Amino acid sequence: MSAPHQPMRRRERELGPEEAWALLAKAEFGILATVGWDGWPYAVPVNHVLVDGALLIHSATEGHKLDNLAGDTRVSYCVVTQAEVLPEELSTRYESAIVFGRATQVQDQAARVAALQAIGQRFAAQHPDQVREGIEKNLARVTVFRIEIERVTGKARR
Repeated sequence: MSAPHQPMRRRERELGPEEAWALLAKAEFGILATVGWDGWPYAVPVNHVLVDGALLIHSATEGHKLDNLAGDTRVSYCVVTQAEVLPEELSTRYESAIVFGRATQVQDQAARVAALQAIGQRFAAQHPDQVREGIEKNLARVTVFRIEIERVTGKARR
């Protein structure tokens, strides 16, 4: 079954695919939503990097999201790159993108290291030695997931 597709209600706010991908690339973090064994959704903020059209995230080696992903690989991921409440208009100015995809655990050691280096380069490019040392020290305690994106949508009120 492929990712759901429902027409956007406020079509005038819909962003084209290129803009949605650009928002995804520039967002510093997002909210990862998974599905639990009992059908309940679970959402958690995580950092990401976009590499070769997929999202890479890292995690501890155990926890709620890992339990959920072991049972159901479907995810949704939402980023917001700017938000400003406009009280006088009873509204908010924003830019956002939502991903639908499937998360798979990266097992290959070299691919895990490459993913963590990409995350480190994105968030700590000015500290390459600390990134390398952190990867070496913590590799056994880190899980890496690759989210294959089936669909991404964007929406903005500017």
